[in-house]
Amino acid sequence: MRTPTFILFTFLSFLLPAQQILPTFDGVVSPQEWKEAEKFSIKYEIDPGNNIPSPHLTDVFITYSKTDLYVGFIAYADMENLRSSIRNRDEGYQDDNVLIGIETYGDGRFMVSAGANPEGNQLDLKLLSTGNDDVSYNINFESKASKHEDSYHVELKIPFSVLQFKNAPEMTWKILLFRSTYTDSNRSGNLNFPIDLNNPCLPCQTPTSLTLKNIESKNRVSLLPYVYGGLSGEGDSNGFAYGKPQGTVGLSGLFDLNNTTSLEYAINPDFSQVEADVSRITANNTFAIFFQERRPYFNEGNDIIETELNTVYTRSVNKPLLSTKLISQGENQRFYWLTAFDEASPYLLAGENRSYFGEGKAAFSNIFRYQRNYEHGSNLGFLTTNRIFRDGGYGHTLGIDGLLRFKKSYTASFEYNRSIILEPQADWIEENDRIGDFSTTLDGEKLNGNALNVSLSRNTKNWNTGINYQQFSPHYQTPLGFVTQNSIRTLNAYQNYQHFFNKEDFFKQLNIEIESELTYNYNNLRKYLSFDAYTYVQLDNNIRSQISYSHIVNEEYEGFNAEGMDVFEMFVGYNPTEAFRLSVFTSIGESIRYDEENPAVGNNFFIGTFNSFQMTPKIRFSPSVRYSQLKNKMDNSLYFSGFIARSVLNFQFNDALSFRLVGEFNDFDKNFFYQPLLKWNPNPFTIFYIGGTNGYSQINTNNRYGIENSQLYFKFQYQFDL
Repeated sequence: MRTPTFILFTFLSFLLPAQQILPTFDGVVSPQEWKEAEKFSIKYEIDPGNNIPSPHLTDVFITYSKTDLYVGFIAYADMENLRSSIRNRDEGYQDDNVLIGIETYGDGRFMVSAGANPEGNQLDLKLLSTGNDDVSYNINFESKASKHEDSYHVELKIPFSVLQFKNAPEMTWKILLFRSTYTDSNRSGNLNFPIDLNNPCLPCQTPTSLTLKNIESKNRVSLLPYVYGGLSGEGDSNGFAYGKPQGTVGLSGLFDLNNTTSLEYAINPDFSQVEADVSRITANNTFAIFFQERRPYFNEGNDIIETELNTVYTRSVNKPLLSTKLISQGENQRFYWLTAFDEASPYLLAGENRSYFGEGKAAFSNIFRYQRNYEHGSNLGFLTTNRIFRDGGYGHTLGIDGLLRFKKSYTASFEYNRSIILEPQADWIEENDRIGDFSTTLDGEKLNGNALNVSLSRNTKNWNTGINYQQFSPHYQTPLGFVTQNSIRTLNAYQNYQHFFNKEDFFKQLNIEIESELTYNYNNLRKYLSFDAYTYVQLDNNIRSQISYSHIVNEEYEGFNAEGMDVFEMFVGYNPTEAFRLSVFTSIGESIRYDEENPAVGNNFFIGTFNSFQMTPKIRFSPSVRYSQLKNKMDNSLYFSGFIARSVLNFQFNDALSFRLVGEFNDFDKNFFYQPLLKWNPNPFTIFYIGGTNGYSQINTNNRYGIENSQLYFKFQYQFDL
């Protein structure tokens, strides 16, 4: 007989919603645990094939709790040929891997992607509306993985708090599912939908969506204190001596004002980079070199301030004592506002034939960006940057820009800037040259300039066409940007053809492009004219090759006009197994010797090889050599020659703990250094490392090397989530 209690319980069970059963987060995707989840499949190869059947099946399950998104992948594979090693964060792209892309606003402005390789080593990036990937972008999420007889499994747990969105009781987000895998030594990129190459906006294309109801996004409050210590020494004729130990502490943090707005701050931050910039060959180069931003503080919002005119270069904020950054991502508009008091501000001047650089003093810096977003990644924006030096002088830029996508295949963009400069009175620039009507010495002169970029492109499955016009007036400068050349007007046009082959063919993909570039200065002197052609081919066994030829009709430098120069370049990459990755690049032809006193045309030769050997799942050895020379065409005497040899040995204890040893010899400067580094990095923002650098230089003119400098250092930075 059924009791009244049983009858009441049965009645209430119909009235109350059933409690959602979440999968066990253990890296094993059990269909029984995920039976209440939505199921999807990744079944279209989009690279190198074009929407052909994927070589391996991938099942994807997605569900969510009030606070987290759960994603499970079952990636069926030939497990004997699986590429999977234990790596640092964001190094698993060369392995088999899976990712989910999440687009919360539905207008194509960006897509946040998170995933892992078969070891569970994390990958994340931000896919931008321009088609570029920001692989330096990081979010905090969890990942676990497991390997099975015929597949590997990956589970992701992504907090809603790391995603910006306009909260509502019910929301529909667009998602993209991607897998990279290898079959018969060939890499295959795969999606859950057939890609439309007539549409350049990938986040706009996905037909797959996810409906979420009554989710909660906890406002993030995090503290990131650090302590740094170091000891350095230098050698001289009297021997070698260390100085006094140095130490510093600082704090940075983040807190969310709501689902769409976050505020970050940094007090005496340590902006040194664990992964140092790789040395570049700068012989015969007259312009400053661009380096990517890697510092975590600038992680969020880089896509908002990215422009064709490089108006913002966050590495111009070099050594701030205090900085704040406000980011708001609204439904139709977004803001970026960064302020900083910089104790040492780099000072970059652009000229017609070279750039000038100096170490500036304390300054207040400000970057403000507003952007109105429309469908399909279209937008209209305003950007201003300001730098005011404490001891006098300032630099401002004001600009408007926009991007319009129409008739699906067409993209038009424009950007216009004005700069207003009052030079400080300082000795930061050593050279006393002329740029237009003014000198390069910083003597309090007032300068005004403008810059313009206009482009139009059309994309189809087989043909891509584009034209771009860009100009920088003689006195245009970007105080917080990266412009190294002005006084020029440049027109560039290209036509590209892309061909896809059958899956069983030896040839996998072919690209052929012709291009022309024409540059005049503001005195209507033709500075440069070239006609270029290149071909890129992807072959069986993961062989990639690119061959290009350039005919330079003329190039003018400091009154010297070189005519009829030819340059041949070739790149070959070979990666048939995970055990080794080989590549070589060479350039042969003619080039100007950029010497103001005696410019000339010389025979140029460059060759470089970049390789990686995965010796075990935990040990990787990466050697590289780059050699460059320029010879006198008349008597074959050398204007310059030299090489940079570099090797990196990585030992990965697990996905968070690693040891790295870097050694590099620079033949141009006749110096050598080695850098050991032990690093613990359990998430993008927590890090502990201890390491050192020993530098050696040539003694006098013989082949003996002696120690020139030495550094020992450690840093501990830990993220507290409150």
